[in-house]
Amino acid sequence: MESYTEFEYNLLSKKLTERVKELECLYSISRIARHHKNNLDKCLNEIMQEIPKGWQHPDRILAYLTYGDSHYGVEPNGGKSQRTSFQLTNGIKAELVVFYKTKDVSFIEQPFLYEEQFLLNQIGYEIQSLIEIEIKNRNELLIQQKLRKEDKLNLLGEITGGIAHELNTPLTNIIGYAQLLIDRETDLQKIRDLEKVLKSSNHASTIVKKLMYFSCEIPSSFKNIDVNELIVESIDLLKLQLQEKNISVSLRLEEGIPKLKMDPTQFSQVIFNIILNALDAMKEHGKLIVSSRHLNREVRLVITDNGIGMSEDELKLLFQPFYSKKRNTTGTGLGLPVSRGIIQAHQGRIEIDSKVDKGTSVTIILKV
Repeated sequence: MESYTEFEYNLLSKKLTERVKELECLYSISRIARHHKNNLDKCLNEIMQEIPKGWQHPDRILAYLTYGDSHYGVEPNGGKSQRTSFQLTNGIKAELVVFYKTKDVSFIEQPFLYEEQFLLNQIGYEIQSLIEIEIKNRNELLIQQKLRKEDKLNLLGEITGGIAHELNTPLTNIIGYAQLLIDRETDLQKIRDLEKVLKSSNHASTIVKKLMYFSCEIPSSFKNIDVNELIVESIDLLKLQLQEKNISVSLRLEEGIPKLKMDPTQFSQVIFNIILNALDAMKEHGKLIVSSRHLNREVRLVITDNGIGMSEDELKLLFQPFYSKKRNTTGTGLGLPVSRGIIQAHQGRIEIDSKVDKGTSVTIILKV
């Protein structure tokens, strides 16, 4: 009877010891989470090191966490293990595993306790909360950055609109009077000088028009337009520039595309901007592919070149006003921001895919 009571006492003592270890493990994990609340990677790495201390054989146990492309701890070796899974709000599945370092655990009577699974589930829940908080914080930061960027663009739009209005009238007068003087002048040198004035004024006027497009100061005139015809007409107007660099153009226009409500002048400007960018990026004898396709109540226009392409860092800056990647000095850095503004005004969107030394593909997506 005495030995049986001692056995019960030892068993109870062992169970209490295990429960204390489990509680201490949870407490330590909470402490780590508080200490590294602004550094999720460091937090999760330390938690993986802390988890084994809550199990009955801590010196023989390792922990491993995986979700999406993220991995923490030591990858399991295929031996005896306990697992818990959970799903994050963004749909990504996560798994937390504890396992023995050695595959052979036959010398251990009970490798894992029933209570240890509850502990693992609780730790998984704690880790899920930590990851969710990090995701929430990142999303909030992205929203704040987007709002700040939109505020800046709105302010820039107002400023550029005002500048464009102030410059448009005097520039129109300069162009008009310069042309009038050229028509009346007989001195050849003076005519050449006036032509330089006219050329510079026209260039400035083009920039002002782009500023007005960017600030939405030019009203739209929407009509039902055959987009394929508009593409052909726009390319025909650029035939001289294409021929100068011996660029071959391949048109892959799907027949029967429904007419779209658009401003033909503004949308021609979009096509011009994209093709002129492609021309600048291509060497002699480059290839330009222009295609159209109607699919799922959308029309997709794709303009692809085999030019120098762009890096991921350059792609991020493309739609920033006044950023230009043109190799010559005529780039104003307004072509793509203006183009995106026009496309958005047509309830569409623009996507750009590019690889260095491979080329660039610009896709315009419009709703039917």
